[in-house]
Amino acid sequence: MPNKPPALRVTALLVCLATTGGCGVSRLQFTNDKRLSFQAPQARKLVHVPLTIRWTMKDFEAVGLNGSSDKGQGAFAVFVDRAPMPVGKDLKWLGKDDSGCQRDPRCPDAQYLAERGVHLTTDTSLTLDVLPRVADGVGDEQHYVNVVLVDGTGSRIGESAWYQPFTFKRRSSS
Repeated sequence: MPNKPPALRVTALLVCLATTGGCGVSRLQFTNDKRLSFQAPQARKLVHVPLTIRWTMKDFEAVGLNGSSDKGQGAFAVFVDRAPMPVGKDLKWLGKDDSGCQRDPRCPDAQYLAERGVHLTTDTSLTLDVLPRVADGVGDEQHYVNVVLVDGTGSRIGESAWYQPFTFKRRSSS
């Protein structure tokens, strides 16, 4: 389509993608889920430790990992400076590259997850006493949290993920 206007090329590409069943796009919802709202920290603001991350949540009952696959209840999985597991995966997926975790039916447990920046909670807040170290650089450190919902079996519920970026005074590299 070298002689077509750019808008026409984009439209043609979108139609092509929307009608292509093999790429899995048709299964994604692409909705703006506003059930979770961060209360603290404010986006992109400078924070100090201990840092308390707070949010409110509508239409979800945080009961914990009770073995239920009910999509309306479960727990919050909070990911600090890392992406959550993909849609359709569970907490066990986070240890997929760790042979020790693969052999242990109790893995991943709370300690294993916390060491990797993942925290499970039924509360609508989480306090972090330390933040992960970031690569050397200039300016304030950039951090973020992602919150996803997991059902009572630890499986991620849907595609929704809530993201909140914040900054932290750069630490010396020593």
